Amino acid sequence: MIAMTFSFIRIGVVIIILLLNLLVSCKKSLPEEIDMLPAIRVRILNGCGHHNAASEYSRYLTQYNVDVIGIGNADKFIYDKSIIVVKRDDQQDLERLKSYTGIERSVYAISERTTESFHIILGNDYRTYME
Repeated sequence: MIAMTFSFIRIGVVIIILLLNLLVSCKKSLPEEIDMLPAIRVRILNGCGHHNAASEYSRYLTQYNVDVIGIGNADKFIYDKSIIVVKRDDQQDLERLKSYTGIERSVYAISERTTESFHIILGNDYRTYME
């Protein structure tokens, strides 16, 4: 009887450990220091023409330390690949934004007249960055 009780306890412990490992591996977490940094201010522009792409991607970014200050359309719907447009030269925030989004392509168009640091122009590939 005692041996059977110990077997059940061992099985229970193994199940708990497996569940904890599963929860930890499934949870998408950010390093603690990221939460202490100011939010990155971005404007999201639909450059592919897919209906509601900018608002859909904006909702996706809410899980990160990103402040989406506006969404809209790019001048033309010609973008096949998504790109980050750097409006304020801040290399640390650019690297953070790249790590949040997975978008590696970037161009510089520095402007002191903008309130946001970056524009994200969504291309036809934007859904791949939401996985």
